Amino acid sequence: MSATQDVHIIEKFREMIGKRYAYHDLINRFEIPASITEEMIKEIENYFLTIIYPPAPERKELEEAFKDLAAYVKQPRKIWNLFGDMARALFKFGRHFMTALKAGMDALDSFVGAKNFENSMALIANKNGIRPPMSDEDFEDTMYQLPREEVEKFIKDVKSLFGAMVNTTLLSKTLDILDHVIHTMEKKPNVFPQKEVEGIKLGKSLLQKGYDLFSKYDDTTKNLIVDIIYKNEMWYVDYVYKKKEGK
Repeated sequence: MSATQDVHIIEKFREMIGKRYAYHDLINRFEIPASITEEMIKEIENYFLTIIYPPAPERKELEEAFKDLAAYVKQPRKIWNLFGDMARALFKFGRHFMTALKAGMDALDSFVGAKNFENSMALIANKNGIRPPMSDEDFEDTMYQLPREEVEKFIKDVKSLFGAMVNTTLLSKTLDILDHVIHTMEKKPNVFPQKEVEGIKLGKSLLQKGYDLFSKYDDTTKNLIVDIIYKNEMWYVDYVYKKKEGK
């Protein structure tokens, strides 16, 4: 795919998210409780646009770090080995060590899944010879040509990512663990290349921003936000498929 096409598809993803999370449309589309404000929805949109789909100029460095993060997510024992032994890890981080580490890895695995969906969309657009500027219709045609189960897996990945960040108490422990991992890796530059460190830093940044987003809300509000995200993403898929199938 040419650089021009690549940039355009990235920006189209961002544009469509902006449209999908316009507050005045959301409150007409769903019954949104008064406790969920326009500012909260704007924060969700901003998380998508800065973490999951950042602007094209920021992508190259992010993509390199993402590759190394994916390697650690697929082989979590690489992180376990940084603690010396399980007894030491449990002593340092408490009995929730394994739960917190797994929750973090599951969240990052969901992030990997969300990114893979973007790549699938780009491949379809390229195969179909779509050229900039990509219209809303082009975007929807591209999505429709993917197997629906792949599209719905993407939505489940997004829901899992946000859902994992709702338990902010556990997430705080996960962040402490990743801090330890980064510190240990940085002390051994001959063992851990800088690009691997950057991958873990990317994972920590992703979760830290999620913690910052959710930690200020009570449990009811946090779960409402995740539910709205899921319903909104499923609504869009239904909208696209019904439109293309003339229903």
